[in-house]
Amino acid sequence: MPYETLRTAAVLRPLASRAITPIVAVTPPVLDQAASVVRACRDAGAGVGLWPMLDDADGRWASAANAGRFCAFARALLDALDAGDVRPDCIAIDLEPPIDRLRQLVRGRLRPPPDRGNDAVAHYRALIADIEQRGIAVVAAVMPTAILSRHADRRGWQHFFETPVDAIPFGRVSAMVYTSLLEGYSRGMVGRRDARVMLARLAAEARAHLGDRASVSLGCVGTGALGDERTFRSVAELGDDVAIARAAGVDHIALYNLEGVLARPPAEQWLDALVDTPPAEAMPPATWRARALWQCVSLAGRAASLMRPPAPDGADPG
Repeated sequence: MPYETLRTAAVLRPLASRAITPIVAVTPPVLDQAASVVRACRDAGAGVGLWPMLDDADGRWASAANAGRFCAFARALLDALDAGDVRPDCIAIDLEPPIDRLRQLVRGRLRPPPDRGNDAVAHYRALIADIEQRGIAVVAAVMPTAILSRHADRRGWQHFFETPVDAIPFGRVSAMVYTSLLEGYSRGMVGRRDARVMLARLAAEARAHLGDRASVSLGCVGTGALGDERTFRSVAELGDDVAIARAAGVDHIALYNLEGVLARPPAEQWLDALVDTPPAEAMPPATWRARALWQCVSLAGRAASLMRPPAPDGADPG
C-alpha cells in the first residue's frame, strides 16, 4: 500500500493495540522515505520492521543469484536509517528464487538452477553482522521446504531454490506456508483439507529443525507479486491456520498481507484472528493426498540434494 496510507493513525493504532509489528517493504524508488515510516510507527506506539526488496529486473527477493546487489541495497537502507537517526525492530530478508524463475516454477517448469559459482553466503553473513551490530534483529522468510527437519531433504530444496538458509545465521526463520497457495497453484489437486494437513506437518518440521527460531507466515489475505495468488475465502480460514500453527508449537506468526486485510473489512476481524486464536485441540486428520504430496516433497528434496555440486572449499553451505 502507499506509505501515505500506512503512516496514518487509522492503520497503525489497531496494530499497536494488538502488539502486531508491520513489516514494510522498501524498494529502491522509496528508499528515501523509509526513515519516515519508522518514525510514524514509533509515534503511533507500534513496532516496525523493514523489508528490503529489489526491482523485479534484479530478482526482487534475496537469493544466491543476486547476493551482491541485494546486500548493497540493504546497506543503502541501513545508511538511510542512520542518516534519519531511526532504528526498526527488525530487517526481514525474503529468500526466494528470482521472480522470473519463480513464475516459471509455479507454472510447473521445474528447471534446475544455473551454476552461479558465487560467494552468496559470505555476502549475507556479512550483511547480518552489520545489521545486528546496530541492535536490529534479522528475520528470514523462506520457502516452506527449506526448513524440513531431514537434512538431505531441506539441503536439496535450498539448492534448487537458490536459498542457502542453513548457512546464514538468521535470528528467526519464517516458513511461508500459505495454504491458499497450496490450493491455488495445485490446480485442484490439493483441497483445503489437504492444505491444513500440510500446514500442520510443515509447522511441526519448522519447530523440530529451528526450535525457538521457528516462525510461520500464513496467507494469503490479498494478492502479491505474482498477481494470481489465491486468497483465503474468509477470516475463519485464517483463524483455523493460526490454531494449527500454534498447536504445532509455533507461536511467532506473520500474516500476508496488510493491504488485503484493509481491503476486506472489517480489518479488526482479521487482526483478532491472528492475535487471539488459541491452539487447536487436535491436529487435522491425515488425507491420502497430503501423504502422497509429502512423499513427493521428501523424495524431490533428496533428488535435488544428489544433483547439488559440492562447495569449492569442501564445506557444506546448507
